[in-house]
This record gives sequence, structure tokens and C-alpha cells, in this order.
Amino acid sequence: MPIKRHRRKLANGEEKIYTYVVSGDGSRRQSLSARDSSDSLQIYRGKEFRRIVAALQANSSLLVVGEAGCGKTFLAQAITAELIEMNFQVAVTKPGTVKQILNDLAEQLGVDTENLDGKALSTMGLMKEIADWLLVNTAFLICDNAHRFPISLRCWLDKLHTQGQPILLLATYPPARDIFLKLPRIELQPMKDSATRAIMLEAAAELNLELTPAQLSSLQQRVGGNPMLAKRVVREEYLGLDGQALDHTQWLDITPYIIAALMCLVLVRFIGLGFNNKSLYLLGGIITVSVAVIRLILYSLPRSKGRLGQ
Repeated sequence: MPIKRHRRKLANGEEKIYTYVVSGDGSRRQSLSARDSSDSLQIYRGKEFRRIVAALQANSSLLVVGEAGCGKTFLAQAITAELIEMNFQVAVTKPGTVKQILNDLAEQLGVDTENLDGKALSTMGLMKEIADWLLVNTAFLICDNAHRFPISLRCWLDKLHTQGQPILLLATYPPARDIFLKLPRIELQPMKDSATRAIMLEAAAELNLELTPAQLSSLQQRVGGNPMLAKRVVREEYLGLDGQALDHTQWLDITPYIIAALMCLVLVRFIGLGFNNKSLYLLGGIITVSVAVIRLILYSLPRSKGRLGQ
């Protein structure tokens, strides 16, 4: 059954988006959700969406970071559509080699990729032509998956930023260097439970899958506010897969607290030494060795990033 969305402006000025499922013959419809327009996709990230558009219009550059699947690409598409609707020229990059990316940018901006002799410009030639064109024209560069860009391309973007070119970079765990270190950043937080649940309901409706509240609650625990994972777990449920892996990275590392608590037990050894109690002294020695071994094991385990984008 197809998913339909309807945007309606209420008498009080608020704008709502209604999402519902329509039967094949159009005779039946089932409401999925009704929410403010600022909560829809482009717009599940409505606050960030408005902030980024305003920053670009103010001739500023931004770096958007977040875990894989948190909605960066959809956000970039929404921002691109909004800027184009405002009659701005926008060039969007996609992963590829440096030459491919530059040729793609030149084509979108209308920059000539050949010299006077009809030969294709070199990589350095393309960089110069695009940079010169941007100096005298207004356009926005939106670069998704920027963490995959080669260093040479990032250095070129850094030069564009220095000359005042507004750039939007979106990246997953970018290295803390060059242009990534210079740009103001916005970190995408996990989506609210209501937004995640709405995405899961829409994905289930597209598959004609009925989910009970208990199933929704169970699946929601696995996604950690990640919209891509929200769609994936619904499809896994549809296929009957028993996927219990938790792929999101929204965790709190309590290893230091465990080590601190265990270290407190080492005091038993000193208490035994002070009271000349061999039993406590031996017990304290055993605890000391155990703490050292546990600490070594815990710190040798694979560790996730402590903070997104770092």
C-alpha cells in the first residue's frame, strides 16, 4: 500500500504534515502520523536544516558530522532543494576520484573543462578555473561523504574557504585536520523516539507489515535514534531475520568507573599490612593482581569513538 503525505496549514498558522497509508483502490486510508512540518524528513532535522540554510546564506561554511545512517545525505538533499528553490546555484559533489569530482563540479557550475586548444584541463587547471569562477559568481558547494575526500581535494576546499566561498561539508568521523578542523561544526544527535517510530511505521507500511506496539518498542531499542537502522530493522523483521546486533554508536563508556571501583579493593592489602593480618594482606595481593589483569583485558578490547566526528 502506498504512503501518502499531505501538508496542511492550520488556522493558527502552524503547518502540519499528515502521513497515511492508502489502499490500492483508494477506498481506505490509515493514518500513521500528524506532526509539524519541521519534524518531517528534511525535516526530522528541522532545527539543523534551518540553521544550515541560514548560515550558508550568511556566506558561512559548516561541517555536519554524525554516525553513518543518521540522515546526513537526506539533510544535504533537502538543503540543496531549498537553496535551488531560492534561485541560488548549487553544486553537489559525489564520491569519486579528484578529477571526476572536479569535472562534475565544473559541469554543474558551467565552467569550461577544456583549454583554448580543445584539450581537457588537468586537475590543477580545473581547480584554478573553478576557483576563479567562484570568485566572481555566487554558488554553494555541498560535499557529502567529505571524509572520503583525498587530502589534495580537501586542501583545495580549504583554499576556497579562505577566499570566502561558502561550503557545506557532511562527514562521518572526519579526521581532526585541515579544513575539518577549521569549519564550525554541527553534530547530528540521535532522533527523538517519536521520529524514529514514525520512520519505522512508514517502512512497515511500505512492506505491508503490521507491527504491534511491543514489536515496535523492541525494534526501537536496536536503532539508537538512527533513521537508516530504523528502516533496516523493519526490513529484517519483514524477512524473518533474527537480527540482534546493535550497530549504533550511542554508548557510554563505563570502563574507567569499573577500574576505579576495583582499585578501591586494593586498599584491602594496605589494611592487612597495617593490622599485620596476613590473610587480608594475601587477599589484597590477589585483588591487586586481578585488578591489573582485568584492566589490561578491558583496555585491549575494541573501543568505539568517544565522540562523533573525532
